[in-house]
Amino acid sequence: MNAKRPLTIGIVAGEQSGENLAVDLVESIAERTGSMPRLVGVGGGRLVDMGLRSVFDPAEIAITGVTAVVASLPRLVLRIRQTVAALVSARPDVIVFIDSPDFSLRVARRVKRLLPETPIVKYVSPTVWAWRPGRAKKMAAYVDHVLAILPFEPDVMRDLGGPETSYVGHPLAADPELEAVWMARRRKQASQENHDLELLVLPGSRTGEIRALLPDFGKAISILHDRGHHLRVTVPTLPRLEPEVRRMTAEWPVTPRITVTPEDKLSAFREADVALAASGTIILELALAGVPVISCYRTDYLIRLAISMIHAWSAALPNIIADRPIVPEYVDYTIRPGMLARRIEELAAPKSLAAKAQGNGFRRVRELMAVDEKPGAMAARILLDLASGSEKSRP
Repeated sequence: MNAKRPLTIGIVAGEQSGENLAVDLVESIAERTGSMPRLVGVGGGRLVDMGLRSVFDPAEIAITGVTAVVASLPRLVLRIRQTVAALVSARPDVIVFIDSPDFSLRVARRVKRLLPETPIVKYVSPTVWAWRPGRAKKMAAYVDHVLAILPFEPDVMRDLGGPETSYVGHPLAADPELEAVWMARRRKQASQENHDLELLVLPGSRTGEIRALLPDFGKAISILHDRGHHLRVTVPTLPRLEPEVRRMTAEWPVTPRITVTPEDKLSAFREADVALAASGTIILELALAGVPVISCYRTDYLIRLAISMIHAWSAALPNIIADRPIVPEYVDYTIRPGMLARRIEELAAPKSLAAKAQGNGFRRVRELMAVDEKPGAMAARILLDLASGSEKSRP
């Protein structure tokens, strides 16, 4: 590195998950180099605590929904210009863009034109394997390296003509708490005795999701209750959603235990016989913890219009990673309470063919996602190599 100044890293992290990755990355860089790098760009409170002076509040680019994005376009254009100006002025040794791809890649493209010798890294690959695959080839013009968190993404990027891509590991696959749950569940299965059916219900993290799924989940629970199952139901949710969840589960034949803390959620993971969950990252989390799971998803109008443009054969990450249908999925009109009840019965029986097949699939997912060092350490090594090459090319 240049002895005249500290290592300078540009960072753009617009979401909480991205900030977590960024913090892990910066800590790993500091461990490798023996000093904290200088940070410039956009990030939240934890990065600010590490010395970043954020150009603006990253919550402004953590926007979801087509209507919200359109309404925010003028402000986003301004923020793109401000971020480009800040990065170009700082002339960092390497720049890493994490999540928020629609914002990040627009900034990256402009910065590359102005700082062609500065390596640009995208941490977390855009989902080119599911949506708009043409983005991969376009990225190759202004992104030098992609740090992927899913093991199949390097091959996808190569096949689509995208930038060089390395799998650095997924934060969930390196989570010691999920590993502890996996081991606890293995011990529990070895001494399995007849007991109440422990059902874990995870209806999503948005109001629209829980309103779309909880009625059918409740009907499935009623069917199981009517069949004589002794049920214990746990519903982990977020504090802001707890009142709505309580309202929507008030008429269930079994009063659920509603929890809002991460500790209670992990405890429910350890005890559950089976989970009924909204499609999303939670499905991968359950798979890595070894919890049998059924995935459900109701699409909105815009998704239904765009369905022909979606290239992924499954919405469940464990299925895509293992390239086999490990997790049963029900979407829209296929979400039938009677079918969900039958699936719950199958997967809740440890010796059933369905439970054994899913368990074998989860082990395969864990094998494919395993890495030799934590994601931040692998990402730091690649970034430092790129920064070193950038330093040598400077006049």
